[in-house]
Amino acid sequence: MYPKIQQMDTPKTRAEFELRFHHLREALKNGKLSFPPGVGESLYRLQLLPNRRLNFLSVDETARLQANMMFQLPSFQDVLQGREEQNLPSEE
Repeated sequence: MYPKIQQMDTPKTRAEFELRFHHLREALKNGKLSFPPGVGESLYRLQLLPNRRLNFLSVDETARLQANMMFQLPSFQDVLQGREEQNLPSEE
């Protein structure tokens, strides 16, 4: 039923970590992603340092997981779309 999904690629540098939050911010701003009430509250608590970098102390587990998920989502969509185009049954 579910396709084989690769392990989530986690950021290895500060730049990669901040890039994921930039993608998440853009998706929220463009309406490509929305959250039910109460789920996205940790994203509102994110803070920037005076040099406009992300304050890591304001990032909690929920915000980090949402940013990683948003960054990984296109590859997951490609897997699903490839299965639909090939008319393959979903794996269980």
